[in-house]
Amino acid sequence: MKTFLSVLALSLMASGAALAGKAVNTECPVSGKAVKANCTSEFDGKTVAFCCGKCKAKFDADPSKFADKVK
Repeated sequence: MKTFLSVLALSLMASGAALAGKAVNTECPVSGKAVKANCTSEFDGKTVAFCCGKCKAKFDADPSKFADKVK
């Protein structure tokens, strides 16, 4: 029983961590292209995804410029 509860607790923590990093967008706020799940930044408590590292760098340098495109 102890093992079952431990596994259950770990599963719940892992699923919560996975949901926390889900991007709020499917379109790059810089270029308008489709995003890649592994290219993200945190902005205003949200995970924002980008199509490439260059767009991520542009966003990170001045997020307020693209804030209206983040839902």
